[in-house]
Amino acid sequence: MKRVLKAFGQTLSQSILLVCTLAFIGLLSLAVVPSQAAYAGQDRTQAPPEAKITDPAESFEDLNPQAAYEEIVKTSQNPAKVEKAYDESLKEYKGEHPQEGIVQKAEELIEKVTGN
Repeated sequence: MKRVLKAFGQTLSQSILLVCTLAFIGLLSLAVVPSQAAYAGQDRTQAPPEAKITDPAESFEDLNPQAAYEEIVKTSQNPAKVEKAYDESLKEYKGEHPQEGIVQKAEELIEKVTGN
């Protein structure tokens, strides 16, 4: 009888320890995981730009889809034009989004060092 009670007590203590360990791991994962990656690329000091609502019919009339398609086809046939169009698009994007990250600064430093 003594051995049975001793075995029962040991099993009970191990199961309580297991439950406590699992609860601790669960609480720890809730506290650590969710919020860190969500704020990685955001600049919290700058307010988000407001969206401009336009009439789709008016903006579509301003565009010429056939001409734009033909221009893209002509550009895609010449690799030099593709690179030029990419560079122009990249300059335009950087003009609209002047915020520089550590990667861009590192690229600039590498270009300065290598002379390219």
